[in-house]
Amino acid sequence: MKYLAFNKTKIYDSGGNNNGRLDPGETVNLTAFLKNTGGADFTNLNTTIQCSDAYITITDNAGNFGLLAIDSIKENVSDPYTIRASATTPQGHSAYFRLIAVDGAFCDTFEFDVVIGTYHYMVWNPDPTGTPGLRADSILRAIGYSGVHVTNMSGMELGIYQAIFVCVGIYPSNYIITNNGAEATMLVNYLNNGGRMYLEGGDVWYYDPPYQGGHDFGPLFGIYPSADGSSDLGPVLGQSGTFTNGMNFTYSGENSYMDHIDPTGTGFLVFVDSDNSYNCGVANDVSTYRTVGTSFELGALVDAGGNSTRAALLDSIMHFFGISLIAIEEQNQSCASLIKLQVFPNPGSGYVMLQWPVNASVESIRIIDATGRIINDLKPAANSNSIRWNGVDAEGRKASGGIYFAVVENDNSTSCTKFILIQ
Repeated sequence: MKYLAFNKTKIYDSGGNNNGRLDPGETVNLTAFLKNTGGADFTNLNTTIQCSDAYITITDNAGNFGLLAIDSIKENVSDPYTIRASATTPQGHSAYFRLIAVDGAFCDTFEFDVVIGTYHYMVWNPDPTGTPGLRADSILRAIGYSGVHVTNMSGMELGIYQAIFVCVGIYPSNYIITNNGAEATMLVNYLNNGGRMYLEGGDVWYYDPPYQGGHDFGPLFGIYPSADGSSDLGPVLGQSGTFTNGMNFTYSGENSYMDHIDPTGTGFLVFVDSDNSYNCGVANDVSTYRTVGTSFELGALVDAGGNSTRAALLDSIMHFFGISLIAIEEQNQSCASLIKLQVFPNPGSGYVMLQWPVNASVESIRIIDATGRIINDLKPAANSNSIRWNGVDAEGRKASGGIYFAVVENDNSTSCTKFILIQ
């Protein structure tokens, strides 16, 4: 029997800026690495790739692998695919591809993504516990942002990430970033070069710098650590006039010696412990960089109703950092919004309900993803004022989690409503 496994892809862009990535406006050669995991050789393995992304053009979709022996890996470097990303492609946009492999009667299909330009984010998660950081990464991906999760960033090029999320944990399961060490230097240089950074930790602000040899990030983050704290964090309340306005979370994470942190300089308060009246979250907007620092673990907040969800908070942080998925929100500023379309729950887990006033005439609702593609065109029943979208495209295939827009148009008005789908 023949069995094939997809390993990875590689970008060759010697005709462009030769950085090993597909950048907006660039034409590159793309290769795949396939492994024969079966009990027979492939003697004439041929492949084709497909992509319906509006930002991607495929000029050569065929790649011949020829002979692929048992238990061997091969790259189609002698017959690569050729693809181009539009110059208007947003940085960090992830394009979905399908690879079809054929050899005689054998046929298999694989799926992969190619990120254009810089990634939206990196989660550096040296926290020995690790779970909250993994949750944050999972949620960011579900929203639609492109990024990576690492526990060791030694030797990494941080400049290819638009934002960095650092999770060092809570005592006694915490990681200490050594004062002026290699990791601290990388992060400081990243910020000073115009980076965006989120840093969370129970001791990283007050206790670690003077007592454990930890690096003092307070001045860069506009944070003054005022107390070592105890084990009483939560509930956590957002602040009016900031990107956390209206947010209110309970907290289920590790809870020991939770630092009290106050804003200083250009820093401003974004979270307080509402029943013990101390500050636990500060954002900072400097002319050259932006930061958010907390003494709790974002991934351990408990989702509630409205905008009090981790997905909404992470998306708000990304927007504060100046990072968004596409320009569709700006394009739709002219929407008259006379049709008051409501989407709930938002975020929706696997589905959302769309509702409009009973006196409004709605014949169709287009579901558009973060790349601007029409995913589905919903047709409400006559005399109805609501419809359910079950998170599938027009062909019934499960749509990926992420940010979507529900668009309603009629002769008099247009409504464009943003929502998040979690799959």
